[in-house]
Amino acid sequence: MFTGPLRLYLHGAFFISTEQNATVDLYGLGYLCLHEPASRRLDGEIYCAVHNISDSNPLINDQQLHARENGELLVEHCLGDGLAWIEVPPFTAELKYAESLLPEGLFTFYRDARSVCATALQARALANEPPPVVSNLVQLRRGY
Repeated sequence: MFTGPLRLYLHGAFFISTEQNATVDLYGLGYLCLHEPASRRLDGEIYCAVHNISDSNPLINDQQLHARENGELLVEHCLGDGLAWIEVPPFTAELKYAESLLPEGLFTFYRDARSVCATALQARALANEPPPVVSNLVQLRRGY
């Protein structure tokens, strides 16, 4: 079992903390982008931290665990909208999605998604940047 400021591992299952300090989470996730392989699970962590939301997936069966590992989250973006399943963008694997995390006006020479992710998340944490608009990520996902 490993416990840290960002996560808790218990028998191979992954749980996102419900008490988030967005700045610490973003900065720490930037570090993880450089030190862990790209994964859909990490993409989900990034999405939740950037938007300061929690994954409500109860992880009580294999299907729900599989969903988490495949970048699928059960979230409520706006209070009262209700929970909905979403598939998060592959921030850690595809450069265009990693670049979508960069704060406005920040550019990088990195050409690999994990380095861009790390730079973007740590810059957001240090500058206390607001989250990107959710609809922009949806448009990016569609290729607009």
